[in-house]
Amino acid sequence: MRLPVHLALGALVAAALLAVQPVASAQAAVRFYADSGDSCLHGITAGTLDWPSVKVDGYLSDDAALSPCARDGMYSSAVFNAYNGTTLVDSETYKADDAQVPLSFSLSGAAAIDRVVVQVCRFSGSPIGVSYCGKAAEYKMP
Repeated sequence: MRLPVHLALGALVAAALLAVQPVASAQAAVRFYADSGDSCLHGITAGTLDWPSVKVDGYLSDDAALSPCARDGMYSSAVFNAYNGTTLVDSETYKADDAQVPLSFSLSGAAAIDRVVVQVCRFSGSPIGVSYCGKAAEYKMP
């Protein structure tokens, strides 16, 4: 009669161990892209946003070899804004001037990030000059 008790106890222990196994957090990499909005594509940023802790890997390029136009004396800036709902929880800005700059950083905050907005702007290198921005690209947590 002791055998069935041991079997039942063993099954109970196995079930308990399965119940406390750590749950693997689902990670999902989302490709991002944003540009300066001009026909020359002077400023471009692209790469991946890896959730749930948003790790950004990619590059920011200013006046890259891909641009069909001549260099214009301006530089590109990429802004990465992380939100929880409508609340801004983190922001990072990077600059490139006639170069391609690698990007590798994390966005974090007190609250979970559910979307990231990426925008590339161009600025004059002189105190007097024009600036403009491309369309902001929004990426939601998958």
